[in-house]
Amino acid sequence: MRSTEPFSAEVGVALLGFNEEAVLYCQGISAADSHEYAMEYARILQGRAKGIEFERTRPSVRLFEPDRNLIEGKLDKMYRKYFPTYRVPSKLP
Repeated sequence: MRSTEPFSAEVGVALLGFNEEAVLYCQGISAADSHEYAMEYARILQGRAKGIEFERTRPSVRLFEPDRNLIEGKLDKMYRKYFPTYRVPSKLP
């Protein structure tokens, strides 16, 4: 995992805001598989903001696609709030 861009104070502030909001969202998920997936997806988004590329993890077989889509949609929306010019991983090929 290598950074592809320089880290800036602006990105750091945005990361703190995103992390705070994402952690609160993830803590509110009671299903273990969904919670674990949400935390992993939030880490992927944080890495993307830092310029670090992560491989997407495969969701648990017990995690239904509508739940996965809901989690990704909510976290992607948070990500775009703090990083409007960055690409969103779930929309990448």
